[in-house]
Amino acid sequence: MESLVQMTGVIVGILSLCGVIFNYAVIKPLASSIQELRELIESTQEYIRGVEEKRQNMAERLAKVEASAASAHHRLDDLQESVK
Repeated sequence: MESLVQMTGVIVGILSLCGVIFNYAVIKPLASSIQELRELIESTQEYIRGVEEKRQNMAERLAKVEASAASAHHRLDDLQESVK
């Protein structure tokens, strides 16, 4: 009976050691890689938000420039008519 308890203790110890080794060899590097990927994704999302904001600002500026150009063309047409 004592040898069965001792054998069980040894097996549990060996399995625990295997679990610790597996944790340090596999789980920790994976967790670290996952954290780095999360940070990269967050950084990419911030960059995309910045690009989208710049695109929106450029679209607004383009609309103003188009309106200004249309107004200038209208004034030029009026000047051309008055010169004739």
